[in-house]
Amino acid sequence: MDAKSKKPRWRLNAVDIVIIAVVLAAAAALLYLWRASGKSSTAAANLKTVTYTIELSQMEHGAAGRIKEGDVIYDSAKKYVMGTVIAVSVEPAVTPVKNLETGDTVLSRIPDQETAIVRLECRASESDAQITAESGYVIRVGEKVQAAGPGYAGLGYIIAIDREEAAQ
Repeated sequence: MDAKSKKPRWRLNAVDIVIIAVVLAAAAALLYLWRASGKSSTAAANLKTVTYTIELSQMEHGAAGRIKEGDVIYDSAKKYVMGTVIAVSVEPAVTPVKNLETGDTVLSRIPDQETAIVRLECRASESDAQITAESGYVIRVGEKVQAAGPGYAGLGYIIAIDREEAAQ
C-alpha cells in the first residue's frame, strides 16, 4: 500500500499535451476575435461626417448644464466613442399621464429633472443596414443610449440622424 500511495496518479503524456495545445489555441482565437470585434473594418476613405441627436431624459436638475460643446461622449456600457457635442439644449423633463377628469393623456412636468437634447458629430461608415461610427458604435434612430461625458451621464434614445450627402 505504501508504494502505491507515493506514486503520482497522473502522468503527462502525448495525448495530454495535444489536448492542452488545442485548448490554448481555442482560447487565443476567442481572445483575438473578442478584441477585434469592436474595431471598424472600413477604410478611412469611406468615412463620412454624420450628425445625430440624442435625447437624455430625466437627468437630475443641473446635470444637463454640465454638457458643453466640444465634449467627447462615450457609450458608458460598451466604451465606444459616440461623437463630439456640437449643440445642447435643456428642457424640463416630462412624462405622459392620464387626466382622470377628461381621460386624455397629457404631458406632466417632472420636478427637479431635466431632458437634454444633444447633437453629436462623428466620422462614420454607412451601409444599407446601418451607420457605424469610426469607433464601432452603431447609430440607429430609436436605439437606447447610455451616454457619459466628463462629469455627467444619462440614459435616453437616438432621436434623429443627419447624413452628409456625397458631392455629385
